[in-house]
Amino acid sequence: MAEPLERELARLSGEEMVAALGLGGAPAWVRRAGCAAFAVPSLPLGRVLARFDRRTGEAGLHVAAREALSGFGARWAADAAPPSRRALLVVSNHPGAYDALALMAALGRGDLMIVAAERPFLRALPHVSQRLLFVPIDAGGGRRELAARTAGVRRALRHLRGGGALLHFPAGRIEADPAFAGAGEALLGAWHPSAGTLLRAAAAAGGRVAVAVVSGVHSPRAKRLAVTRWAERRGISTLAPLLQVALPGFDDVDVRVRLGDAREAAAVVVGGRDDDAGLTRRLRAEAAALLAGDAGRAGGSPLQRPSRTWVRSPGDYRKRDCPGCCG
Repeated sequence: MAEPLERELARLSGEEMVAALGLGGAPAWVRRAGCAAFAVPSLPLGRVLARFDRRTGEAGLHVAAREALSGFGARWAADAAPPSRRALLVVSNHPGAYDALALMAALGRGDLMIVAAERPFLRALPHVSQRLLFVPIDAGGGRRELAARTAGVRRALRHLRGGGALLHFPAGRIEADPAFAGAGEALLGAWHPSAGTLLRAAAAAGGRVAVAVVSGVHSPRAKRLAVTRWAERRGISTLAPLLQVALPGFDDVDVRVRLGDAREAAAVVVGGRDDDAGLTRRLRAEAAALLAGDAGRAGGSPLQRPSRTWVRSPGDYRKRDCPGCCG
């Protein structure tokens, strides 16, 4: 029998799928029927995420993330070993689905905290939510939203000053998965100037900054589904990842994490000529260069080429040949 947290996560997953289908404005009975239809097949997702939360409390976020990816049947690889101590700010593109789990696993930092959107689904995870710095979304920009954002930024600054690691997705919304992007499709959206604010905090803490790019977070099978193609033609990009994590049969996922050099944050900020927006543009340009460089070497889509990669093992990093992984 499902535990209460498993059932609650399955219920919330059903609600998110209904919202992803654009049924938020449908009659109440339609929404209820949709939630009920998705809740039962979402129970396996509830079990994996409930275990993820429990293991976060027992072993840490990085260990729990590796186990969760395995539970979803997803493979992942990273191309470098990040710094294991001192303050570290990591800014990344945000293709969604398994990107946060893959970055948690790849960074391997037990002190990692993540800037995250305020969502009931995340709040329902008691241990994981303690590692998240929530910022409000779609709150209308009023005083309460400003106060909540300010509180989140202050917590992030304190964490960096304490020598912790912080992961930030500056786009604040889902971006394209480079492994599935079409010709001419923008891989990066606009990045919020908060990335520059956090970069200054990392510099003040004597820490480092690294830019990451993630690719291959989606299941090719899920992307080929008629309902997914229908949704994406209407601008709904969240359905495929929800289907692949909630329903069985979508274990054909190969996530790749490419981590740029971890540099002294003070050296990036030096000179003081750029404001927060300018610093953010420089970080975004570095992410674009990582993507473009891989595309150029591959002669095709970014992060889609055979390579040598560093794969996390319990005690160290070991190099291996890995078709299709970044390197």
